[in-house]
Amino acid sequence: MEAWLKAIFFPGFVFLLVVFLMIFYLERKILADVHLRTGPYYVGKWGLLQTTADVFKLLQKEFIIQKRANKLLFSLIPFVAFLMVAILIAFIPFSAHSYIVSTSFDLLLILALVTGMPPVFFYAGWASKSKYSFIGGLRVVNQMISGEIPLWLSALAAAVFYGTLNHLEIIQKSSIVSFFVLLPAFLIFITATLIVTDRPPFDIPEAEQEIVYGFLTEFGGFNYAILVLSKLVELFALYSVAVVLFLGGFKGPILPGVVWFFIKVAALYFFTFVVRASTPRIRMDQLLRFCWKVLTPLALLNLAFVILIKMFIA
Repeated sequence: MEAWLKAIFFPGFVFLLVVFLMIFYLERKILADVHLRTGPYYVGKWGLLQTTADVFKLLQKEFIIQKRANKLLFSLIPFVAFLMVAILIAFIPFSAHSYIVSTSFDLLLILALVTGMPPVFFYAGWASKSKYSFIGGLRVVNQMISGEIPLWLSALAAAVFYGTLNHLEIIQKSSIVSFFVLLPAFLIFITATLIVTDRPPFDIPEAEQEIVYGFLTEFGGFNYAILVLSKLVELFALYSVAVVLFLGGFKGPILPGVVWFFIKVAALYFFTFVVRASTPRIRMDQLLRFCWKVLTPLALLNLAFVILIKMFIA
């Protein structure tokens, strides 16, 4: 299939929309089940169309820009954020042939794009010219930078162990041995992913009881939907990277590779939903202490451990 067709259909834009309609539905249902509630029920069979109805509701809302806002940045930032995170999907091999592009630096390019996200969300708050949005933008930058360092270090540990930055080569070299050697890196990577993508219990920038709604306060309608979708695409992309680096990617018996890939991603999402349903939000100072005094030192120690293992294996 031509690269432009893949970019549009699979694993491109249409694929992302379908995936996120399903993820929204499953998240609501799993949260409801953990909380002993019903969840979406009336709109469509088993409530399957509830998320679609919510999307159409957002699209119909009025697009409002307050007078003091930087109108150009305020309008463009949501699309820039979505474009940056959507590019991440281009480097994910969902099967041996289901990817848009493969380079010698897949992992490096993905991490570079993720590292470029904090300024985008900061400018989303700054362009609103609202003190609540501005403070929310500062908070999200604080959190994302603190989480990106252990994220980088844990991904670097996997790259050192495999000796390559190409995702397809990493999957080919993965084994049960690599899983156990990189298990600490995997746990650090997943924790850092929750921090970087503002998932509970680290959903601090949007904490309503602390700073209204963070950098998203002044956004509504379609622009709000695009910003939220950007965060969700980032989570999906980083979970896909985790599957590639630590869980063998599309490897698996009997079933097609793409099925195994999505089973592994679904397992990570199930973990995320259960964590959201069962843990309280922590404070910003607690998060920063955890990142800098616990997670980053552990990531450094793990990197040193992997380097020693690699030396002995070599």
